[in-house]
Amino acid sequence: MLHFAPRYGRAAPQLTGARVHRLRGLHPVNDNHANDADTRFDDGMVLAAALRLFAAHGLSAAQQAGHRAEQAARADDEDSTAWWLAVCHTLDRRLARDLAARHERGLWPATAC
Repeated sequence: MLHFAPRYGRAAPQLTGARVHRLRGLHPVNDNHANDADTRFDDGMVLAAALRLFAAHGLSAAQQAGHRAEQAARADDEDSTAWWLAVCHTLDRRLARDLAARHERGLWPATAC
């Protein structure tokens, strides 16, 4: 019979939050790092902002994040634009990818009415 509990007196680092020392210079063999939206921000902070936005706006939270990114782009605030695109990416990767592509081509933000 298999037991999945840690040995007596020793808890797994994943459960205690202790840092696991890793060898420097080793990289994962998969390409997950290529799928990251933006590495300038802490993932925990982006996730917390995405969850707060989801709590406030429900299923339209990704559109709200995209709208806020567009407002920041209109104000020429690149840091806020990148932040809201990262939040949008957490909620809806396809929408964030489309908005970022439009922004790079100069089609976004649209002029204010």
